[in-house]
Amino acid sequence: MRTMRSYTTKLTVAALAAATALSLAACGPDNSDAPAGGGSTAAAPAPTSAAPGATAGGAAGGSTAAPSGAATGGAAAGGAGTAGAAGGGAGAAGGGGGGKLPQAATSVKFGQPATVDFADKTSNAAAKLEITVTGVQPGSLKDFQDAKAPTAGLDGRAIFYVSWTVKNLGDSKLTFSAPDSKFRVMDAGGNLGMFNNPTSSTPIAKCTTPSWSGATKGVAFKGCDVVTFAAGATPAFVGYGDSNDPTKVQAAWTK
Repeated sequence: MRTMRSYTTKLTVAALAAATALSLAACGPDNSDAPAGGGSTAAAPAPTSAAPGATAGGAAGGSTAAPSGAATGGAAAGGAGTAGAAGGGAGAAGGGGGGKLPQAATSVKFGQPATVDFADKTSNAAAKLEITVTGVQPGSLKDFQDAKAPTAGLDGRAIFYVSWTVKNLGDSKLTFSAPDSKFRVMDAGGNLGMFNNPTSSTPIAKCTTPSWSGATKGVAFKGCDVVTFAAGATPAFVGYGDSNDPTKVQAAWTK
């Protein structure tokens, strides 16, 4: 009986020992993984460490994406292009960009007449005119100074006097109109000259614009317009604009 109990006790102890060994074996791998887990934990801040870089990128370019930064650079370059646009605007104010000379329905030489249609909606005037551009002569800043006429904007500009004769062939009165306002004077490169006529209170002796009072049928008026160009340019073309289409000319005079 005692032998049986002793044998049973030994089996029980052996079973407990085996169970304990199995339990320790199961716990061992978990403990051995602890350093790896710690390394994993230490590596976790790595993505966070990129955040300052992203923040810096955001501060520098407003975006961490490279294309956005490139677009910003392009926009900056485009901003510089605005200055080019502003420069172009200044060129236009100086007399208009160059190009081909417009084709006129009638082309004649200086001193020869051409018939054109004139319409002024402001004064409600419409008439057929016979115009003769008689010549283009160089002017001078001194002529303005002698007349005590304003010279603002004329420094460095080439000054010219465009002389003409206008005869009213229609029945309409031209009293409150300005038929010479349709002239378009250009250089050989198609650059448009600027009109710089002084006021009637300070007329230039060599180039005066008449009053159109009494410009009835058959009456002719002689006059002159002051036109300026960039330094070095010379008028080569005098056109008379189309009242309905400012890009066209009805007649043109050349040397």
